[in-house]
Amino acid sequence: MTNSALRGVFVLFVMLLAACTSSGPKTAYYSLFPESNIVVNSDTSLNGSGLTFGVGPIVLPEYVDHPGIVSVNNSNRVTVSGYNAWAGDLQENISRVLASNLSARWDVDQVWAFPWDNRVRPFYQVRLVFEDFSGVRGGEVNIVARWTLLNAKGNTSLAVGVERIKTETTSAKYNDYVAALNTAVNELSQRIAEKVAKEVSP
Repeated sequence: MTNSALRGVFVLFVMLLAACTSSGPKTAYYSLFPESNIVVNSDTSLNGSGLTFGVGPIVLPEYVDHPGIVSVNNSNRVTVSGYNAWAGDLQENISRVLASNLSARWDVDQVWAFPWDNRVRPFYQVRLVFEDFSGVRGGEVNIVARWTLLNAKGNTSLAVGVERIKTETTSAKYNDYVAALNTAVNELSQRIAEKVAKEVSP
């Protein structure tokens, strides 16, 4: 084999190796965020009560509890994205967002996301079990959450409720789908803040 032929084979080998080792589409990571500029009103304010709250644990449906972002279609077929994922644990993310929103709406600094330091247990605990946390990209997003208000020891139920929230996505893009889920979580925060405030107001 001539030198030129050898060089050609070598170049072809390098090109094939590069094709085999080249990376595919980069994974995009998403997170939920608390509301900004929440205005405290008399229906939810617990300022000066000295109360402390814990938010969590959060329980999600098994089909949603996945690093990849989960959506469904109109035939209830579940799709787990391979290149769009949550930036961390989704349960912890929801707990942090709820805790931040509730802290602002109650005007109470000591609202902790689960897990918290067991040496300083909160006076009240809000646990949530989500029956649905998904939707159709480019369509409707649904949240169904059952919440329970517990005492400090976590062994006595003081109030219960179920919230059903629907929002519309603005497009089939994943960032708009996550934004719709975020809007629904913020709406959930407002509902829980109002109902729990009525139960614990001094």
